[in-house]
Amino acid sequence: MKREVTITLQYDLTTGKVNLNEIVYRLKELRDPLMLRILEEILKGYDDLISERLSQTKIYPSKARKGLGQHIRKGDPGKRFCRGRKIRKRSYRRKNRRFSTAFGKLDLRLRVVECLNCGSFYSPLLSTLKIGRYARRETNFEYEVIESVIDTNYRRLIDGRSIDISLGGIHNIVVGSDIDKTFRESVSVEDLSGIMADGTGVKQHKGRKGELRNVIGITKAGRVRPLGCFTNTTWPEIESIIKERIKESGSYNIPFVYDGEPGA
Repeated sequence: MKREVTITLQYDLTTGKVNLNEIVYRLKELRDPLMLRILEEILKGYDDLISERLSQTKIYPSKARKGLGQHIRKGDPGKRFCRGRKIRKRSYRRKNRRFSTAFGKLDLRLRVVECLNCGSFYSPLLSTLKIGRYARRETNFEYEVIESVIDTNYRRLIDGRSIDISLGGIHNIVVGSDIDKTFRESVSVEDLSGIMADGTGVKQHKGRKGELRNVIGITKAGRVRPLGCFTNTTWPEIESIIKERIKESGSYNIPFVYDGEPGA
């Protein structure tokens, strides 16, 4: 996707009365607001491109629509994904969606479309960007907060780096309040060529022995897709959790590879 964002910057310098430091300082102040506007234009253009491809299926083949338009099938109690990838453009959400990014807060107007297969209304941009229904911040924002906390305390972090977040918000990120949700989103298995699982012993507090078990998916492109990481969890429980993550309409034959005998 090649797009172009045109920026016009007006400036007024007092001839002979400004130094390099003042110019650089002023540009630094403009950096984050400027990045937010660029980000907004990029997302708007991406939203238009996605909706165009999903609505004009006679023009764009399935290959050009790969990875676009994934959504939960309307009225499905199992919350499985719909296989329909053709939409009708409807309108925009009444309220803007707010995101916290490394550049600051961004209020974005999201397009709403209707699936012609199941009748579900959804925002294709969110699913394509892998943003959950209630997600309000992007991962780079969390990384920036955590890396900053390594060198300073919470309050100095806000004052020194001008990060737009509360003390409580920083604490929730640093202590990992969302870690338990990392491997809970639904996974599409259409692109998976296999699933692998393995475990290893680990030392725990006071010398106690534990078990670390991992489950990964291998995509058809040969890439690794994490499906779950568990400590001291039985294999039957792990199997149940992984099956809950894989929500699809239709059956898929995927090889499952593991090493050793099943654990307790």
